[in-house]
Amino acid sequence: MKILIVHAHHEPHSFCSALARRAEQSLLAQGHSVDFADLYAEHFNPVSDRRNFSTIKNPDYLKQQVEEAYASEVGGFAPDLEKEIQRLEACDILIFSFPIWWFGMPAILKGWVDRVFASVRIYGGSKIYETGLGQSQRRGLVLMTTGGGPDVYGGYGVNPPLATVLAPVQHGVFWFNGFLPLTPFVAWSPTRATPEERAVCLNSLELRLKDIAAEPPQVLPPLADFPGWGKDSKKRFMVTVTHAKPLDDQFKALIPAEGARLAELKRLGVLLASHLSPPQAHPWRAFLHFRETDATAVQHHLNTLPLAPWLGFDITELAQL
Repeated sequence: MKILIVHAHHEPHSFCSALARRAEQSLLAQGHSVDFADLYAEHFNPVSDRRNFSTIKNPDYLKQQVEEAYASEVGGFAPDLEKEIQRLEACDILIFSFPIWWFGMPAILKGWVDRVFASVRIYGGSKIYETGLGQSQRRGLVLMTTGGGPDVYGGYGVNPPLATVLAPVQHGVFWFNGFLPLTPFVAWSPTRATPEERAVCLNSLELRLKDIAAEPPQVLPPLADFPGWGKDSKKRFMVTVTHAKPLDDQFKALIPAEGARLAELKRLGVLLASHLSPPQAHPWRAFLHFRETDATAVQHHLNTLPLAPWLGFDITELAQL
């Protein structure tokens, strides 16, 4: 496979850079073709202006999408930008390597996206979401380091959940252009890690990348589900889960499998969220938020849960506000 790593860290000896280089080495060793775009080392200019183009559509007013569309038609992208666009067009897997800064990508990487994902050439018209450049066949992976630990991004921390922070990349860059996102690889707070912990993290990355070609991606809603760019044609359901019969040892043994099945339903995009009472709560409840066509489809998913024989389900359709 052809893999493009777009790396955005100014310090070559940083742990972020070490992760990117280990990724490159591991993927090359597997026989993949790897293009390593080191944005700082290559002195990439993130500023988007008329330097993007060797042509001019409107000399009096610079509207980026208009100029991009014209350059797409006449081959008018500046040579340095044309090189980056061709890198993107050629890849099967797009990897963004960066430290999280101010809840987002560093400016140089955001500038790469602003300039390289050009209207008409890369996206727009019939090329968007599932029919975009990636055609739902290509993949996107975030390879990142953080300052804080997992608790601060875990949903109960002071920072927004990591999924919220990464939505502009996972949904707004990858999926908007037809690249289905893979689960991010996150190195939590490496500045506070011991050398041994860093080595474990690097080895974990290498192990993860061995199956990257076959790794199942996160399934996100296709544009076809939103007629006329309107509301979702799929409905929302809240399932209230209760214990329907006494719990036994078999129930307890199946708890890990239950967690794995819930995670798979989330990956498939049908389970949007799950909330469970503490195990000792009485009465115990769980709440599952589904995106599906009807209650029958929701019930089908519930029947696949390993713990379904012990559980009762009350399915409620939610109002579309």
